[in-house]
Amino acid sequence: MSEWTLDGVPAEAMALWCAALGDDNAIHLDPAAAEALGFGPRTVNPGPTNLAYLLNMAMEAAPGRQVRSVEAALLGNVLAGDTVVARGTWTDGLCDAELVVVPDRAVLKARIDMTDGRERDDGKGFCHQRP
Repeated sequence: MSEWTLDGVPAEAMALWCAALGDDNAIHLDPAAAEALGFGPRTVNPGPTNLAYLLNMAMEAAPGRQVRSVEAALLGNVLAGDTVVARGTWTDGLCDAELVVVPDRAVLKARIDMTDGRERDDGKGFCHQRP
């Protein structure tokens, strides 16, 4: 099993992620907006940022490999100040991963297919992108 931890998700980074993603939802930037919508007084981390945490874990656990595909399901929210742990179990090049808010609330689950750069032969004389 692989793990990657971020102690205290920084609210300041959310603004950078929002700019990169073109996401202007106020819940990511303004604690009052997050609270008005029932999230409490802390800003909400953008979903793609949470996925990036899982990808960090997978890439650190499998150096030299590349991400081929990701299937993900968002299950909850990460708030500014939360500690998150990305963890995964590996079978061949597949990682079944989850992001949890400490102590153990799953907020994202994903299957990450990693490749060593060589395509798989499907037996019909050509390679495919998805298993």
